[in-house]
Formats: sequence, structure tokens, C-alpha cells
Amino acid sequence: MKYVGRLMGKVVPCSVALLAASLVSLHAQTQQGSATVFGLKGSADYSDGGGTWMPLKVGKVLRAGAIIRTAPDSQVDLNLKRNGPVVRVTQNTTLGLDKLLFENTGADVVIETALDLKAGRILGRVNKTAAASKYEVKTPHSVTGIRGTEYDISADGLVIVKNGSAVVVFVDAQGKSNTFVVNERQTFDPTIPGVRGATGPEIDQVNPPPPGTPAPPFVVIYEPGREPYVSPISSEDVANPPSSTSF
Repeated sequence: MKYVGRLMGKVVPCSVALLAASLVSLHAQTQQGSATVFGLKGSADYSDGGGTWMPLKVGKVLRAGAIIRTAPDSQVDLNLKRNGPVVRVTQNTTLGLDKLLFENTGADVVIETALDLKAGRILGRVNKTAAASKYEVKTPHSVTGIRGTEYDISADGLVIVKNGSAVVVFVDAQGKSNTFVVNERQTFDPTIPGVRGATGPEIDQVNPPPPGTPAPPFVVIYEPGREPYVSPISSEDVANPPSSTSF
């Protein structure tokens, strides 16, 4: 009996330790993030994994693999939550959401965000992240790693950093890659290629929306022979609503 008591005294603490380790492992499991459309001006559409293109609407939740396209004079605001928080997709832009992953380790939330800017321009705000986190924007000629900053990135490789810092790996016309560190109020200019001070107008245009920006209002649109449907409208539309809509 003494032997059994001694054995149980060893087994119970061991079981508790194993259970605690299992709970930590479960808690730290990598999870899929998402991007929610909270602002829309003009028109845009999206595709899930290269499938059919569909109209994009405020409130739509997009997962990794989705691609967004904006029309002229249009923009889309995305809330990536832990993986951002925000990205503004400007007009004539095609953006792929390649990865939206996060892992709560207990001490930190480690994220992995990968965006594919195929054409156009995006603005974003990235919160300070854990050291193991990755937030990258790929363009046809570069990859930009961002940490705790407000940024403006174009598909031609131009990177403007308002605050914080970014690391740009740029591939030139000869296929040679070089790495550049872009600090606060600096610009990576692919025409050099190199880093220079950002101009006042460049800094002024780095204005991603706050994640708490209210979504545009909605109207119910009635058209003869068609089911009523809901559409977001701009503040200008509210001031001058068309006769075919009602609030």
C-alpha cells in the first residue's frame, strides 16, 4: 500500500502537468483569420480562390484565398482584426488575401498576414506585433515586411512609411534582389532603386481609415421585375437620394 501511495503521488502531478501542456497546446493552435468589408465607395467585386467574380458589399467576410478588384473611383476598407487591423484598397486595384493566420500562445498573439498586391495601391495600418509575427505585402517586383506602422504600397514597388519601419526586398530588371530598410517618413523608390526621405504630399496621402470607422448607410432598392436588394450608399447619396430608393 505504501508503494501504491508513492506511485500515485508521482502519477497525479505528472497527469496534471500533461493536462496543462495539452491545454496550452490546444490554446496555441493556429487559427484562420478573416477580413470584413466595413467601407465601400463605388463598386468592387471579389473571387474566392479564382472562382466566379461576385459583387462586393459592406459586411462581407472574406477568407484567405479571396481576391478583391476595385473599379475606377472606388475603394474598399477591410478590417483584418488581429491580422491588421485595417487595409484600404484604392481604385483600380487587385489584391489577393494569401494568408490570414493567428495563434494565441498565451503570452502573445502571433500573426501571419500575406497580401498579394497584383495591381494598384493599398494603404494599411499594422499594430505592434509579437516578434515571431509576419506581415508581408507582395508585388510583382518586391516583398515588403511590415511591423507596427502606417504604410502606402503600390504594385510598382513604391513603399511609403509614415511611422514605424518596413523591410523591402526588391528585384530589379536584371533579376538581382536587394534589401532595403525603410524607416519613419521614408520612401522606398523603385526608380532609384533605393530609400529617400518622403515628401510632404507622400506622407499626407498615408491615411488608412481607423478600424472603428462606421460603415456607409444602406438603402433598399426597388426595381420593376426584380427582387428588392440592399445597397450601401455614400454620404452624398444620403443628401440626394434617388427616387427609386427608400430608407
